[in-house]
Amino acid sequence: MGRDKLKRKLQFKPRCKRFGSKGCESGDTIHLLHEEMEALFLMDAQGLYQADAAEQMGVSRTTFARIVKNAREKVSMMLISGADLVIEDEKADYRVLVVSMHKEKVAPGKPDAPFLLLFHVHEGEIIEEKVYENPAFAQSIRPGQILPDLCSRLQVNFFIASTVGAGLKSALLSKGVFSEAKKKFTKEMLFSLSV
Repeated sequence: MGRDKLKRKLQFKPRCKRFGSKGCESGDTIHLLHEEMEALFLMDAQGLYQADAAEQMGVSRTTFARIVKNAREKVSMMLISGADLVIEDEKADYRVLVVSMHKEKVAPGKPDAPFLLLFHVHEGEIIEEKVYENPAFAQSIRPGQILPDLCSRLQVNFFIASTVGAGLKSALLSKGVFSEAKKKFTKEMLFSLSV
């Protein structure tokens, strides 16, 4: 009897989960596991070495090598055959960082507003809320220089502000963080971000 599969540490939350060709219809669907998407994110988007990526996922280097090899084969087959690609997203756990004008309530502000409200959502419920002083506000640092790294350290999946410039959006995306500009945002809207 084989060993039980270890639980992978999956941080990346895919925003889009279905991809396909508009030019041809093959009728085939390739399923990319969430752990395979995470491996592609760590190696190809983050540029980590295999050993570092394996450690971050909580697997051995040989297991990681197998996962990333399978993922690349599936993406290649999608491109070659024109099949649809569907990401099997198992991550019902994600973090949302909202730049806020107020400490006690959600009031989206520009990326250099005074407060950062962190919401940890798990299985459709908010299980943790934290408030941080925004270092971009407190230290007069450009948001694009400090917020992407902070989001990465806090394992943020979604960043919400009243406005998000192209440079900040790109810097956040390079860390696997999706950003949205919303002038109005409520706690109830946290749950629609996972879709």
